[in-house]
Amino acid sequence: MTFLAPWALLAGVLAAAGVVALHLVARRRPASYPLPTARFVPDRRTLVSRASRRPRDLLLLLLRVLLILSAAAAFARPVLTPRRSAIARILLLDRSAAVANPAEATRRARELVSDGVPTRLIAFDSAVAVLGEELGVLDSLDRVPPTHGGRVASVSALMAAARRLGSEIGAGADSVELTLVSPLTDREVDAASDSIRALWPGRVRLVPIAATPATRAMPPLGRAVRAEDVLGPALGGRTVREDTHAVRLVRGEPSGADSALARSGGVVVRWDSIGTRTAVPLAVAMGDDVVVATLARTSRDSDGVVLARWADGSPAAIERPLGEGCLREVAIGVPVSGDLPLSPTFQRIVNGLTDACASVRVDAGMPLDSARRAAFIGPARAARGSALANSAERPTPITSWLLGVALACALLELLLRRSYGEPGAAEAA
Repeated sequence: MTFLAPWALLAGVLAAAGVVALHLVARRRPASYPLPTARFVPDRRTLVSRASRRPRDLLLLLLRVLLILSAAAAFARPVLTPRRSAIARILLLDRSAAVANPAEATRRARELVSDGVPTRLIAFDSAVAVLGEELGVLDSLDRVPPTHGGRVASVSALMAAARRLGSEIGAGADSVELTLVSPLTDREVDAASDSIRALWPGRVRLVPIAATPATRAMPPLGRAVRAEDVLGPALGGRTVREDTHAVRLVRGEPSGADSALARSGGVVVRWDSIGTRTAVPLAVAMGDDVVVATLARTSRDSDGVVLARWADGSPAAIERPLGEGCLREVAIGVPVSGDLPLSPTFQRIVNGLTDACASVRVDAGMPLDSARRAAFIGPARAARGSALANSAERPTPITSWLLGVALACALLELLLRRSYGEPGAAEAA
């Protein structure tokens, strides 16, 4: 237990000492002598004070001292402080698509928790899960869910969760070590990551593991694109091969053969409005790529995974799973004339809309360069527990009990003082 206002205790001790000193002052009537002039003395009791070696009215003194000390202890704000360990650890385990070998990540994490340091586990991909409290860290590692397809982790969400967990365990440890087992790629870091990282007042220990290769070949086209097609500049360099994993670009309703290709693992892209002559200025966005151009806009069912959106937020391209592959519908009308197909941004959007299905696509990015990684790791020391904890207090009813004792002593002191009558009556009797 500790006191948040220890000065109140000191004031209470000084006040109690003053009460004891006052009780050492005894008041009694002086000796009387028969004198002829006694008739001129006023008819009232005369008291004198003198110092005594032992206090009088011990019960009254006890009640007063107990009253003052209990009230002072209550105003000193006593709180319960948990037992503190020298160090605690928060282990962050990356389970996203950026991890090339999830088994390697689990093995490295298991090596870290074998040193006996109290550890809490956070497994993360695009979502964050706090583990390792009920089952223990080692058991939790065996139950960490596998990597989820193309999900890329969010370092911003991860650091926010770590900061919340640090405020819970910081009150019980002198320092908290934050250990991250991850390849830490640039796709996992966004614009908010630096500001959220700054909320952690210490070092992030990075345990790097192998990252998923960022480069991969675009899937082949199931049919060659005609030279006069406006998408030719974007798709001209793509391999053409009849393959179950190929991408087939169709105009109009997909045929039975097209659906069979999708069910066997291919991608069927329905893109009707190619070569339209009716267009207006519009903006379309896909990921970080935004194109503002003269485009046509057609209506499409919004039931599916949205890949691209118009400026008003409505879907411009959607994807629905079909068997082992997917069916994709694009509502972007490309005009006949103009240099839009030569724009690198538009070409990236076209290649993204003719890429593999989103459920199997992996684009984890590249590992951070040394400068950005050093900035993320931060200072050389671990975070102090007191800097993480919101408060070391734990609710305790002791303050209420102390105030209750003080009130009871005040009432008993009043009753006992009234039973004595006027001050000094007991001594004068």
